[in-house]
Amino acid sequence: MNFALAEDQRLLADSVGRLFERHAADASRDRLAQWADYRDLGLLALPFGEEVGGLGGGAEEVVLVMEAYGRTLATAPYLQSVLLAGRLLAALSHPAARELLAGVMAGERRAALCLYEPGARYDWDMPSTRAEPDGSGWRLTGAKCAVLDADEGTMLICPAATADGLGLFLVPPDAQGVTLAVRPTPDGRRAADVRLEAVKLPGEAAIGDARRSAEWLAAVIDGAVVAACAEMVGAMQRLLDLTVDYLGTRRQFGAPLGSFQALQHRAADMLVALEQARSIIFWAVSALDRPAPERAAAVAAAKALVNRSARLIGQQAIQLHGGIGLTLDYAAGRYFQRLTVLEGLFGDSDHHLRQVERAGGVPA
Repeated sequence: MNFALAEDQRLLADSVGRLFERHAADASRDRLAQWADYRDLGLLALPFGEEVGGLGGGAEEVVLVMEAYGRTLATAPYLQSVLLAGRLLAALSHPAARELLAGVMAGERRAALCLYEPGARYDWDMPSTRAEPDGSGWRLTGAKCAVLDADEGTMLICPAATADGLGLFLVPPDAQGVTLAVRPTPDGRRAADVRLEAVKLPGEAAIGDARRSAEWLAAVIDGAVVAACAEMVGAMQRLLDLTVDYLGTRRQFGAPLGSFQALQHRAADMLVALEQARSIIFWAVSALDRPAPERAAAVAAAKALVNRSARLIGQQAIQLHGGIGLTLDYAAGRYFQRLTVLEGLFGDSDHHLRQVERAGGVPA
C-alpha cells in the first residue's frame, strides 16, 4: 500500500492545518465564525459525492482533515454534523433529507444524529424510542443521550422503532415535547440529552426506508469511527511532540530529562504506539469498501488498537510531565482529556473487541 500523499491531498492537509492552527490561536473567534471558515475552504462539502453537490472527497481526505482537527483540539461540530448526520442524509433520497444536506454543505444549517439511549450502552440498532402513526404524521416517544454537538440550533435525526423496522425521523429541536439538556463534555465540546414526549411530526419527517435504515446507519457509523480514530492520531501526535519537547528542556540533576535512557525508552514506546495507530487507520480505510461484515470487523479492530495506543500515550505523557501535565494552563492535560473522551466514543475497547470476536476475527 502506498502511504504517500498525492499532490492535491498534500495541499488539502497544508490548508486545513493552517486553518485549524489559526483557529486554535484565536480564542476570540466564535464557533459560527469558524464554521464559516470550514465552508469557505470546502470542508463542509468535501466528503459528499458530486451528485448531491459535494466535492467528491474520499475517506483518505477525511482522515487528513480529522488528524489536523485532533492536533489542534478543534471544537467545531464537523464529526457530528458532516461525517455522521451529513453522510446519513447523503445516503437518503428523501427530498427533506436532500434539502437539509444542502443547508449543511452551505454552512446554513447543522444536524445531529441521535444514536444512543440511556441504559443501552453502545447498541443503537434496537432503540426503545418508538414512532407510531398519528393521522397523516407520526408521534415519537423516548430518550437519547450524549448527543455530541446537539443544541437548540441543530436539527435532530432520531432513529426510532416502527412497525416496519428502524425508522429515521427529522425532529426540530424546538418541537413541542422535545427537551434538550445541553452540557459541556470533559474535552471542551458540548453534548445533549434529548427527551421526546409524544412529539408530533408531519409525515414528511420520516426520511428513511425502515427496511434499510440499519444498513445505512452501520456504514455511516463505521466511517465516523475511522474519522474519530484519525482525530485521536492527531491528538496523540501533538501530545508526543509536547512530551519530547518537555523532556528536552526540563532539567534534573543538572541534565535534561531526555538524556536519561529509561525516559528515552518510554518516549520510544509512545512513538511505536502512535505509528501502530496510524498504520491501522490506513488499513481500516482500505476496508471501508468491503462487504459489511468485513468492514465492521476491520473498523472495530482499528478502534480497539487506537484506543490502546491512546491510553498508553496519554498516561505516559502525563507521567513524564509530572504535576504540570494536569494543570489547566498546560496543553498536555487537555489532549489527555480529548483522548479519554474519544476512547469511549462509538464504543470502548471491550465493545469493539467483542465485535471482532463475533465476526470470527479480522479480514485478511
